[in-house]
Amino acid sequence: MKKIMLFSFLLVPLLSLVLSVNAQDKQPMNPQEKAQKLTDWMKTSLKLTDDQVAKVQPINLKYAQKMADTKNSSQDQNAKMAAMKADEEAKDAELKAVLTPEQYSSWQTKKADMKKEMKEMKEKKG
Repeated sequence: MKKIMLFSFLLVPLLSLVLSVNAQDKQPMNPQEKAQKLTDWMKTSLKLTDDQVAKVQPINLKYAQKMADTKNSSQDQNAKMAAMKADEEAKDAELKAVLTPEQYSSWQTKKADMKKEMKEMKEKKG
């Protein structure tokens, strides 16, 4: 159960991996690359305006860096999961202030779909 929860909290940074066809063959992306890839995906999928992109990019970067710091920390798994969950909720709150209600709803739906897809991929592998 803990592994499933941790896996679901890694959704946002791993979103870029799912979007890449051969992600496993590539070097791991740094937080800047992950944030840029996610922002590009959001721009297309959520039809962000240029003004929204300018606001979303720093949010994505901030939380990609936090996620990397948390993953690399010496905290135990429970503490890491709690930190990632809190960061995910904070990020969603920041995005909600930038996105239209329709875009935010779409973001939540797409995020849930990605969690489901990633869970299915994990089950196939393991």
